Parts: sequence; C-alpha cells; structure tokens
Amino acid sequence: MEEKQFRDKIYWLTFLFSLLVVWVHSFNGELFMGTPEAAFKVAGIERILGDGLGQIAVPGFFMVSSYLFFRGFCWEKLIPKWRSRLRSLVLPYLLWNFLYYMGYVAATRLPGLSGVVGKSPIPFNGPRLFDALVFYSYNPVFWYLFQLIILVALAPLVYTVMRGNVTGAAALGIVAFGLWKNWVMPLLNLDALFYFCAAAWVSLHRDTWGRGIEESFGAGKNMAAGAILLLAMGLLLYLGRIGGLLWERPLCTVCWRLWGVCGAVLAVKAADLPAAREWMKHNFFLYAIHFAWVRLINKAAAAAFPGSAVIALSVFILMPALMTAVSDLIGGIMRRFVPNVYYMLSGGR
Repeated sequence: MEEKQFRDKIYWLTFLFSLLVVWVHSFNGELFMGTPEAAFKVAGIERILGDGLGQIAVPGFFMVSSYLFFRGFCWEKLIPKWRSRLRSLVLPYLLWNFLYYMGYVAATRLPGLSGVVGKSPIPFNGPRLFDALVFYSYNPVFWYLFQLIILVALAPLVYTVMRGNVTGAAALGIVAFGLWKNWVMPLLNLDALFYFCAAAWVSLHRDTWGRGIEESFGAGKNMAAGAILLLAMGLLLYLGRIGGLLWERPLCTVCWRLWGVCGAVLAVKAADLPAAREWMKHNFFLYAIHFAWVRLINKAAAAAFPGSAVIALSVFILMPALMTAVSDLIGGIMRRFVPNVYYMLSGGR
C-alpha cells in the first residue's frame, strides 16, 4: 500500500471512530421521555449504536495512535516523537480542559444558561483549576487523552518489551490475565494499556508478520480475514456464555472491542474508498468540541419536543452528522480568522 493510500485509510478509520464516539455520548431517552421507564424502548434502540458499535471508538483511537507512534520507531526518534506529542496531545489537552472549566464557571452564573447546564455555580480557585487542567474534571471525554499521554510517556518501556516477539506476547498475556482478574492500576487503565501494547506489537513487526496491516489484499485474502473474524466471534460467544471462561470478566469486553476494531480495520482496508475529504481530517477538533454541543442540542430538542420518542431517536441517529457539520463550520471559521488558535486547539492537525 502506498503511503498516500495508507494515510487516506487512516483518515477514514479515525473519521469512522469519531462518528461512533459521538453516539456514545448522545443518549437522550430520559431527557425526552422524563423517566427511565418511559425511555426504556428509546434507550434500548439507542444502545444498539451507542453501546454496541460506539464502544469500539476509543479502543480504535488508542490503537491507531499507538500504531502510528511506533511505525518505523527507533531510539533516535523518541525525543522528536515526544516533542511532537507535546504539541499534538499535551498542549490541546491543557487548553481544552481550561476552556471547558471556564465555560462551566461562566455558564453556571448566567441565568439563561445555568438551567441548561444543570449545575450550581462552579467555584473559580486554584485547586479546582488544577483539577480541571490535570484531571479533566469538567471535560469528561478527555479521559482518553489523559490515558494516551501516560501511555506515550511510557513509550520507552513499551518499545523495549513489545519489539520482541516472545516478550511482546508474554506482556500481552500478563495484561490479559490482569483484565481477567480485574486488576486495577493507579492512574492507568489496564484495558488502555492492552490496546496500546497490542497495536505497538503489530506496528513494530510490520515488516514481518505484521505486514498484512498495510498490504493491499485481494478478494481472496479479504474473505479469509473475514472468515478468521467470524471464527473469533464464535470463540468469544462461546467463552463469554453464562458460566464460560470470560463470563462477566472485563477481558470479555476488551476482547469484543478489539474484535470490533479489527473488523473496522478490515472493512476500511477492503473498501474501495475515495480520497478522504478535507472535513474528514479534523477528527481531533470534532472529538474535542462534540460533548458540549451534543448536550446542548439534546436539551434544546427535548425542551422543544418533550415526550417525543420519534424526535429523540431522530436526533440521536443524526447527531454524528450534526456534529460533523458543527465541527466543520466552527473549525473552518477558526482556520480562516484565527489559524494559530485553531492550530493549538487541534494539536497541529
């Protein structure tokens, strides 16, 4: 696969994950229907997309980020890559957390917005600011970025372990056992470590057994890969059955999400997709702004059409398209009039 085609596939894949993550945060049944009981049917339909498909999005982001970080990696590239991630991860992480915090501080004091936000006035002081900046307390979707920053900081350890076939497999086995036993680590989520290390292992061996990720397959190999995924699905269904080895284990959820990411990668690889459009390439900005806009649109629609299950489902289904349009509009205006600000907020993307 040529480099340009590879980059286009990455854009398509991350755009798909961006649409899915919007669904994860778009549940609106109770807002429209008033009670969990009244929202039962709406919530059930929304969970198919939000909990079924949507939950592969963040694991997909972890794996794409890891694969790109370790693609062609060597020790000489560590400092330049860290420097690049300061601009693309740490700076926008701090800026967006500050903006969300200040937004809540202001909105909870304005009569017209405090009811929409649904919070009492947020204090503005040093401890709250520190908590907001470092621990994303007013920007909950950035838990992913917090985890990713920690994982990138651990890159030397990840590289040392995952560049070996035996040590890499052993490390993944240990992490998988930890997930099966429901171990808890301070700060770092074990499932995030698993996704990151798995993608690093493949990326560091892309010239040998991992080369299939970037190879262009014909119909036969695509069908074979699809058959392997079906077999894996059958195995997961068997192991995750009531009383099975993975029944009610965190590892079962992680395996299903990994399976979903693999399916998405295969689908994007196999599809004859056109070149990614410009508005598909600003996925970080979409990820950063979508949460507040999703809440605003859902609350406004619920206030205008209370008790309407049809409107609730329509808004939910259309939300990824709405967020793409909002992101493209705001991002386009910023790129035109305040390009340096946009550059910092989007991590240079």
